[in-house]
Order: sequence, then C-alpha cells, then structure tokens
Amino acid sequence: MCVERQEGRPANRRVPEPVVLAQHAAMATAFSGMPGEGFDHVVVAENIHCLEAQLQRVSDARRKDLGWDGGEGLGDLLLVRRTFGPEILPMWRWRDASQLADGDRVAELRLGADSLYLALRTDIDGAGDVGFEVLVGCPADDECEGLAWAPVYNATDLLRALTGELMNDPDVRCTVHGSPEDEDQEDDPEGRADLEE
Repeated sequence: MCVERQEGRPANRRVPEPVVLAQHAAMATAFSGMPGEGFDHVVVAENIHCLEAQLQRVSDARRKDLGWDGGEGLGDLLLVRRTFGPEILPMWRWRDASQLADGDRVAELRLGADSLYLALRTDIDGAGDVGFEVLVGCPADDECEGLAWAPVYNATDLLRALTGELMNDPDVRCTVHGSPEDEDQEDDPEGRADLEE
C-alpha cells in the first residue's frame, strides 16, 4: 500500500521501493517483540490484511517458477534445481520413453562422453516421499547384468556415483541381488530362524 501511494509523488519525495519493502519486513519481524520494548500499548489496525498480501507474493513467485503463470518457468526442472543446484540444468535431459526405472521417470545427466542416469522416485518406501536415485554398478557381482540404484541427495552424491565411490554405499539396491542388508540376512540362517520364531 505504501509503495502504491507514493507512485504519484514527485521523484525527490519518493522512498525507493526496496527500502519500503525492507522497512515493512523489519516491522513485521519486530512486531511480536514490540510490547517488550517499553511501549505502554501497541495498537493493531485489524483491517490491514498483511498475510494475504505476503502469501499472494509467495504464491505468484511459486506459480512463476512452475510455469503456471503462462510462462515457461522451471516446470519439471524445479525439483532438479533444488536438489542438485542450478548449474546442473544445462546438462539435464529427461528421457521420458526410457524403461530403465520400472515406469518411473528417467533423466540423463551428460557432459561430453560422461553420463549418469537418474530415476525420479515418487513413492519412496511407500511413504509418498520424492527423491532421486542414480544408476550404478552392482556391488555384489561385477558381471551382474541387473540394474543397481543408489539414492542421491546432492551434487556431491552425483560425483561419487560418477567416480564409482557411491557403488559401495549401503543403500545401493540391485534389481537382481537386492541390497547388501538382504545378503546379510541370507548368510545368517540362525538370525532368520530367530526372526521367524
């Protein structure tokens, strides 16, 4: 409202918009502590709907990010940017026809001759969580032709996948051999017997 009201003022009588917004943000942040600053009382104008305006700005920014405002936005790359950083975007390509991930969406991260394949998992552990897994070699058998997937949470994990370091992660899951935890149970029949008992 302050920004709108000063639009009609001469240039030398206007406060720059970033200053007005910063003062408003500082006031909103300080509001809860005002009674403790020694004021006899604090009067609140109940007819000013501050939260609605703030949520409208946040909503508009989010819609723009997603392309819901009619623009391109980041659309289906928003999660990629948040997970791995904006520097990944030029190397990222969705491979929607790929069947590598049992129907989950697949992407290729490529630069020159190097590439990684990732799967977008939308129901991790059946809990509805969303995240990425990267295709790595099977940790159980060098000659295994199954697909092995390891969860990745950031760009460092992608580097570890490319260098082979992530292949030995305990969370790697091979489609043929399962995860290392599964193998431990198979090698321990007594433990299974105790569990069954």
